[in-house]
Amino acid sequence: MILDMKRIMELPKPRIEEIEGFLVVRDDFLEGGTKTRIIGEYLKKHPNVKEWVYPSPRQGYAQLAISIVCNSLGLKSTIFVPKGKKSWITERVEYYGGEVILVPMGYLSHLNKVSTDYTNENQDRKLIPFGCDDEIMVKEIEKVAKSLQIEPPQEIWSSLNSGVLSRGLQRAFPKSKVYGVQTGHIPTERERGRAIIIKSKYDFNQPCKKSELPPFPSSLHYDAKVWEVMKEKGRKGSLFWNVGK
Repeated sequence: MILDMKRIMELPKPRIEEIEGFLVVRDDFLEGGTKTRIIGEYLKKHPNVKEWVYPSPRQGYAQLAISIVCNSLGLKSTIFVPKGKKSWITERVEYYGGEVILVPMGYLSHLNKVSTDYTNENQDRKLIPFGCDDEIMVKEIEKVAKSLQIEPPQEIWSSLNSGVLSRGLQRAFPKSKVYGVQTGHIPTERERGRAIIIKSKYDFNQPCKKSELPPFPSSLHYDAKVWEVMKEKGRKGSLFWNVGK
């Protein structure tokens, strides 16, 4: 099977705005956020796969990006998430035709095991690395960042978990100082690259206070936690990458 990438929606270029003295990439305007931009190239490298499998935290954005791109290409997506109340993101996965499998005891290591076992049952299935952590997708972030055609910022800020976004930005702007606000697990040396890590004061499942939210839609469990930290510690003119809403 040949994947026709023209069947993927025509994605608009990233929207960038100056807000309160910071340059903000507004991928909250894009359904599925930034990862919708990078999933397709990875899928194209595996043309024989018919079903894509992914283990996701409830609030993770990759699950939605995967279901959107698979829907566009006529492929099946299967998402494993912790059992319990579905987030609005997981409900959107179902809107795009993704199959959602709820996993009891849905901590990450167990999600990985269950989804891996499921994938190995059928040779037409393939597991997408957690956080989309693959060299192909890091390169796609680099390409998207370079398409902004802006002067290299002195500082770049983002949420940092798997580090795919941050590492792509580091490559696109090799002379910029890069900060990553840790909103989930502790990033490894490979995941963080040369980013300076600042741990969020909030636990992963704890959304930040309304008074600290940015003045635009942003993920309460990820990107929104960066805004107040950047305002306190960052330089005006810094680039902030808002992955989704």
